[in-house]
Amino acid sequence: MRNRGYYYWQRERAIARKSEILRELHGSLWPDLYTGGKLGKLSKGKIHCSCPLCRAKTCDHPSHSDMIKLEALRYAGRE
Repeated sequence: MRNRGYYYWQRERAIARKSEILRELHGSLWPDLYTGGKLGKLSKGKIHCSCPLCRAKTCDHPSHSDMIKLEALRYAGRE
């Protein structure tokens, strides 16, 4: 069974990792851009935003499994 200390450690680890990524990308401006000065928001999930550059990486392309299914359909149509 895990205690509160473990969950606190995991949360802090996630915040530190994501804050380092954001610091490398945006320099000293990142706390205001992503969290409004509240670093605890970084423990919640993904760190990408919804701008067109970030969105293109995550939403606008078909998934790998969809690409395999499409290729299988194309191959089946040739026979």
